[in-house]
This record gives sequence, structure tokens and C-alpha cells, in this order.
Amino acid sequence: MSQYKSIALFLDNPGSIEIYHEFARNGNHDLLHLAKNPQNINELPTKKYDLIIVEISHPSMTEIEFIDSLHTICENIPIIVVSSYFYDTREIVFGNKIRGFIQNPLTVQKLEAQAALYLIQETQPEVQAPAPKVVDDMVLSNRRLTVLLEISRSLTSITDLDELLSHIIKMAAEVLQAERATLFIHDKNRKELWSRTGIGLKASEIRFPSNQGVAGEIFQSGQSLIISNPYEHPTFNKEFDLKSGFTTKNILGFPLKNINGEVIGVIQLLNKKSGSFDAEDESYLGALTSAVGIVLENALLREKLKKQLEDIQQAYVELDIAQNTILKETKFATIFELTGIVRSAASENDVLRVIANLRSDYLFDSKLLRSLDIIEHSFNKILSDTEAFAQQNGN
Repeated sequence: MSQYKSIALFLDNPGSIEIYHEFARNGNHDLLHLAKNPQNINELPTKKYDLIIVEISHPSMTEIEFIDSLHTICENIPIIVVSSYFYDTREIVFGNKIRGFIQNPLTVQKLEAQAALYLIQETQPEVQAPAPKVVDDMVLSNRRLTVLLEISRSLTSITDLDELLSHIIKMAAEVLQAERATLFIHDKNRKELWSRTGIGLKASEIRFPSNQGVAGEIFQSGQSLIISNPYEHPTFNKEFDLKSGFTTKNILGFPLKNINGEVIGVIQLLNKKSGSFDAEDESYLGALTSAVGIVLENALLREKLKKQLEDIQQAYVELDIAQNTILKETKFATIFELTGIVRSAASENDVLRVIANLRSDYLFDSKLLRSLDIIEHSFNKILSDTEAFAQQNGN
């Protein structure tokens, strides 16, 4: 593995960086870690690289287009993709733009095995058809469908509600090239739509009546909506733009439905980065929301059950505290009552005075005097022990 000396690594997941470092040390490679941005792509030809490795952490068209750009600028440099996605559909998505694909979990051995294959291929180069300069509509459509399948698959692996919401809007915004994306969920009890997160939004949570605004219109009708001139639309709320300084140019909204067809929320995209939203975008978002709605409802149910469990646990803690308090108070009451009985008996019978009288009447009866000493000592001990026990357990 001595031929690959210079390697460009595009990685946005620092969790696996040590694997690449070990791979580089074992093969005596020069590994350069680069960020995924146009500037680094354009600078690639200024330095000769023998291999490019790209790790894809999320399924999106942006990642596919990044590979396209790499291949265009560095057509003769072999590219390896490392990902949990696109393995079964790598030929549809990447074509001949990549040499190898490593499916996660990544290991040093997998990296070394891939590099070894390319060394063999370099001795006997494989003749490949030239890459098409223009991606036709069918290929683009297949790519978008593949991304959709991978996104749907990735959603099922996320159980945390906040993480799921963030993942959904991030993927939707990337796939449909929107500046902003927000997912609104219906709160049945309060009859409101709420959002806990959103691309391009500073507020952590937004709430409003479920019959207001564009999102409310979509929720009430259960129909998708494309708006090219939002400021002329009757339900569009201009106040949000005025407060935030953002200008909404176009909107694509789609209702989220559960398995029974009930609307449980709305996903809303603002400002397509190139042009306006069209029927194809609407159809694609519809396919995405069909998977999102079911996954989201399951996550909401898990969140509800989690909250109910936490409430039960809190109620149990409070009940345990109350029970201990009652037992302690009962115990204290019993001790206090016992102490009172002892004190009353001692007071009414005046035991110590009786003992003193007996001593004075039988001064010369040594046996009786010894017995009186024992009785007096025992009685005083009962009194002192009762008082000490009451003080110790009454606090």
C-alpha cells in the first residue's frame, strides 16, 4: 500500500477520525482532512492527490452533488465513499464517479482492502465509459427517489423526538433546496400548532392557533399548498417577516398525516434557493411526508408514554415521601404518648418519694436499702432512657 502517498479526506463526523489516522500511519500516507466546501474542491488540483475519501453522514442530494463536483474537477483521482447509506443503490446514485464504497461501520481493514484493490486496478486499468456531462431528468429523478428511500430508512432509527424533528427538517430543506424549513405539530388539547425547531429560526418554540396562518390553512384543509406571492396570500402573516427581517418569497407546505389519514402536523418550506417551488417539488415532498407522518406519530406516542412514566415515577416518589412522613409522625405520636404515660405514672405515684420514706423508716435494714438502691437506679434509668428516645426520634 505504498503507492497512495497523498490522501484528501472529506469528513464531517469526527467520531471516526482515529480510524483514518491509523490507516494513514499503517500505510505511511499523507492524510489531509478537509471541510466540504466549494473552496476546498477548487483547490484540489493545486496539489496532487492519489486518493480522495468522502464520508457521507446524512442521505441528501447535497452530498451527491458534492461527489459530482469532486469528479468533475478531479476526474482521474479515485474516490472512495464511506457511508451507512446508498450502498445498495450506489451505481444509480454515483455511477462511475466513484471507485469504491465502504459501508459503515468503518474499520482500518476495510480501508486497506479497498486501497489494495485500486493498486491492482492501477496495474491493469479498467476501461470505463466517459461520464455524462449532463445529468438527464431520469437520472435526477432516480437519484431523488434513492435519497427519499434512504431518508425514510434513516428516520426509523431515531427514537428521540427532538433529534427526529431536527433530522426531518434538515433533510427536507437540503433535498428541496429551501432556505428555511419548519415542522409544525398539532396539539389537540390546546388546538394549536407548535414547532420546537426549524432551519433558519432562532426561536426554540413557536405556538399559534391551528386555524391561523398558512400552516393553519394547510392543516385545516389537509391539502398541500404552493404560494409564489406570499404577501398577496390572504392567510400569510407578514408580522413574522417584519419582526425577523426575513423576506418570504415563496412557500411550499404539506400536511403530515398518520396511518389513519388524520392530519397531525404541517411541514413548511420557504424560499427555494433557485427559482420557485413547482409541482415536482410538491410531489417529492408528498412522498417524503408519507413516511414522516407515521414515524413522527410513533415518536410522539413514545414521548407521551415517556412523560406518563415520568409522572408515575414522580407520583411514586411523592407518595413514598408522604408515607414516610405519616409513619414518622405516627411513630412520634406513639413515643410521645408512651413518654406521657411514664411521666404520669411517676408523678401520680411519686416513686422516688416512696423510696426515700422507706430508707428513712428502715435505716438499719441493709438488705432492703440495697434493694431500694436498685429500684431507684432502674426507675431513673427508665425515665432518662424514655426522654432520650423521645428526643432522638421526635426530630
